[in-house]
Amino acid sequence: MLQYRTFGYGHSFGVLSHYYGREAGLELREDIDTVLEPGMVISMEPMLTIADGEPGAGGYREHDKLIIDEDGNENIAGYPFGPEFNVVG
Repeated sequence: MLQYRTFGYGHSFGVLSHYYGREAGLELREDIDTVLEPGMVISMEPMLTIADGEPGAGGYREHDKLIIDEDGNENIAGYPFGPEFNVVG
């Protein structure tokens, strides 16, 4: 499924500006060594896009915001997972 991924898995929050571009170190991707530490807030945004005409054509994206803590994380978005909730059409 990675061939259908359109960008990384998410990003951390802090000082960033879409006008000036994004610092690669803020991204959550295989080619970036991002260290998650307690107190950080990150956005997890996995997204797949399958081209029109291909089996399963369309897009799917989850979006959660997590606070990293000593024991793991706390999901503060609370948005439901899965296609049963997220399919429009």
